[in-house]
Amino acid sequence: MLSRRNAQIFSSKMHSSTLFDLPPELLVQILSYLPVKSLLQFSQTSHTCHALATSSLHTLSLGIYPTRLASVISRLGTTTLPIPKTTTSIFASQPTSIGNSLSSSVASLDSQLDNPHDTNLSSDPYHVSVLIPDSQSFDHKTLLAFHTALTTSVLSRHSRTLRHLDISLWTLTGSVAHALSTLPALRALSIRMEDPYSRSTSRPRRVAQIVAERAAWELLVNEALWAPRLQALRLDGGEISTGQLEKLLNKNHLCEEIWIAKCSMITKEIWTFLGTEWEGRTSLRVLGIMKCGMPLDEEALDCIDGLEGLEVYHPFPLPLLFLALPVWR
Repeated sequence: MLSRRNAQIFSSKMHSSTLFDLPPELLVQILSYLPVKSLLQFSQTSHTCHALATSSLHTLSLGIYPTRLASVISRLGTTTLPIPKTTTSIFASQPTSIGNSLSSSVASLDSQLDNPHDTNLSSDPYHVSVLIPDSQSFDHKTLLAFHTALTTSVLSRHSRTLRHLDISLWTLTGSVAHALSTLPALRALSIRMEDPYSRSTSRPRRVAQIVAERAAWELLVNEALWAPRLQALRLDGGEISTGQLEKLLNKNHLCEEIWIAKCSMITKEIWTFLGTEWEGRTSLRVLGIMKCGMPLDEEALDCIDGLEGLEVYHPFPLPLLFLALPVWR
């Protein structure tokens, strides 16, 4: 039995123990279950908490918008993925862009978060929607620079731990491409391109933006640290070419799921690459290529037959496959 003095010492230690008395690896495991909002609030309490929170953010769905209306329009414009019936899609089980909108006043993502829930959207603990305050007071160039700087900051801050990333971008810039490329733990990546100012941007500026975006895709493809280990890829819009996508996938033999939508520079040559040239084709079990304007001819169907891991399922009449081709196992 404990003596009275030892019992008092033991009791004192028990009462004075804190969360930080736990082993760091156990703390990180506990924090990994927190939604992003709670995790960011926890990170503001001390330097130690900030370090722990930073190392616990493994899944993030991020969008930065000038207005709440722009955020809703962006979500409505997102390509809806068909739901596979005989296998599990990573993008169906992981958080998507259709989530709860958490607003912040945006001095930085770790600043105080407001809580104006959008009741029209389902709860998503991993989704953070950042609204730029007084956006009408700034021109497009300034807002785009802010969007780029904040996106780069978030990605750089959590670069070591992010495994699943769903990000909405106005355009892909060089700095964002570099930040995306330096995510060594990344296993699932979804990039959605939606510029809220695309209709009001002048033609010369839009052309310059497209040229810069194509160069940024080249940078991302060449520098992506996660390319050999990526398990799932989704691209919804963007100026990525067939050659760039092939270069990215050539580094990978493990990718199980690919979705490509509204990428106008993806041509029918992608079928030949996926079905006959890509060494990782035996691992692929889910494939969707939609709204890219490519015809589905006999040659393409022959290439699809080379993807032995797929089960082709088309719930629509064959002519509609020219518009949308869901293929999965």
